[in-house]
Amino acid sequence: MKNHALSSLTKNIAVYACCKMYWTYFDTAYFAYLGSAFAYLALGIEAVMLAFHLTGIVFAKFCMYKKPDMNEVQEELPGVSILKPLVGADLNLQDNLETFFNINYPKYELLICVHEEKDPAVKIVEPLMERYPHVDARLFLGGNNMKIGGNPKLNNLLPGYTAAKYDFVLISDSGIRMDRDDLTEMMSKMKPNVGMVHGLPFVTNRPGFASVLDKVYFGGAHARMYITINMTGNICVSGMSNLIRKSILDDAGGLQEFAKYISEDFYMGNACTKSGYVTRLSSIPAMQNSGCPSLSSFHKRMVRWTMVRVSTVPSTIIAEPITECLALGLYASWAISYLTTWDPIVFFMVHVVQWFILDYLQLKALQREPLNFSKVDYTLAWLYREVMTIFFFLEGMFSRTVRWRTGTFRLRWGGYLEEVR
Repeated sequence: MKNHALSSLTKNIAVYACCKMYWTYFDTAYFAYLGSAFAYLALGIEAVMLAFHLTGIVFAKFCMYKKPDMNEVQEELPGVSILKPLVGADLNLQDNLETFFNINYPKYELLICVHEEKDPAVKIVEPLMERYPHVDARLFLGGNNMKIGGNPKLNNLLPGYTAAKYDFVLISDSGIRMDRDDLTEMMSKMKPNVGMVHGLPFVTNRPGFASVLDKVYFGGAHARMYITINMTGNICVSGMSNLIRKSILDDAGGLQEFAKYISEDFYMGNACTKSGYVTRLSSIPAMQNSGCPSLSSFHKRMVRWTMVRVSTVPSTIIAEPITECLALGLYASWAISYLTTWDPIVFFMVHVVQWFILDYLQLKALQREPLNFSKVDYTLAWLYREVMTIFFFLEGMFSRTVRWRTGTFRLRWGGYLEEVR
């Protein structure tokens, strides 16, 4: 009996030892392969983001500000209905709006939509209409009372959109200003296969640190992603300045179809592709010229845009953080230390400096004229944006209500919007 028991125990110990050795080897090998996979993924993302930087710089340098030959296109230009949604008035509203009365375009109408009769914007619009009687301009009041969905911008635009007499509509935000030939340039890109031409958001020269921050962000991180995503044929559309075929919107169900979303611009771009058209990026930026930039407004915008992206494209939760400078720098530095004997601290510093310089080169390429701030201002604004981005992202990811224009709204998955009463 004793010998049998001893023999059985010996066999069990041997089996246990073999299993332990196997699983120890398996665990070690598995985690080694897994670690290598994550490390190579980090370096792959690093390489992709470098390509994004270079694409943004090259496009900004060689493809922006390409104005068409006016003699070739003027006679072929169709009519355009310009829709301007206004809510409130800031210091630059009159100057911004007046640029639309001075557009050098043969046939257009200016449809100005103010959400209520007592809005201070009315006192700015009416004198401009009297000053430029030759411009086909009309003022629509109370559009926000015509609830077709949760989106207050489209509610406001509905009367003007309904009255539009041309098949091409330009939806242009209140803070946008246009040069005389910008509309001609946008229409020159509206080829038979193109359904929408949209402007790359950028900003005018304005005083103050908040304005520098706007310019550094829209000329750097935002422009890099916006340009590259569009160059790869994906939908990335800002609603600041969009020229679109009205027939596409009507076939999709009109503004009513898009008013249920907070990101109506994204879904308008999708409607173009579903209709068999493509979208094109204008070579003239959509120049923002708000009269009241501030750190608070920048913060609120970054959080709101994060909420929009997360609710509309949930993969943003994973993809966006690791395409930012500091997060990717930490990730790639770990990868370097895992795969090689290089110093991860040195690699991280090189990564940040490279990112800093490439963003500056892209901003300079997009600006064209001398910057109205120093390199010290640029450095402070760049660092502020890069450090605060993760906090803006986390706040936006865990928020579900947003204050936007005239109300407070709750966001749902899919980009759906409902007003909180």
